[in-house]
Amino acid sequence: MVDIVKQTIDFFIRNWTIPKLSDIKIKDKSLLQKKWCIFITLYKNWEIRGSAWNIKEIEENIVYEIINSTIDAMNNDTRFEMLWKNEIKWIKIRLDIIKERKTIKEWFLKKLDPVKYWTIAIKKDYTKLAVILPNISPNLLIGKDFYYSLEEKLEEKFDEKKYILYEITTKIFRNY
Repeated sequence: MVDIVKQTIDFFIRNWTIPKLSDIKIKDKSLLQKKWCIFITLYKNWEIRGSAWNIKEIEENIVYEIINSTIDAMNNDTRFEMLWKNEIKWIKIRLDIIKERKTIKEWFLKKLDPVKYWTIAIKKDYTKLAVILPNISPNLLIGKDFYYSLEEKLEEKFDEKKYILYEITTKIFRNY
């Protein structure tokens, strides 16, 4: 699946258009029958360069999810400028397939293992959202540390009662 991300990046940089299924070599044709949520993170020099994801299946199959999320990570992550051709050789890819997601009660966040699980916090009025991946920071050692990371990402004091919280488990694919 990481290969599909790489092909999408290469195709888009060469043609400045989103690839169609016929433009991508898909080794595992069963992917065309599967619907999964994914999270794509692009790194340059071991720092995040772009990411995109869905917590609900949107596209008709995972290949379309990968293609569209890759393009979003390259071009639509507002934290970064668009990815340029001269950066491609330094890009590393992490693709997470969301295996399980479940809402958690507010007190449970402290019990999550930040090495094993990630969390999504969505403000109940849908004005803010933050994602914390597992093993993303050496500062995340215990569940209580999620609070500090969420406050930084949300740019406000984190109050669990104002958020819908998810515990997420994933399967990780990467090229590093």
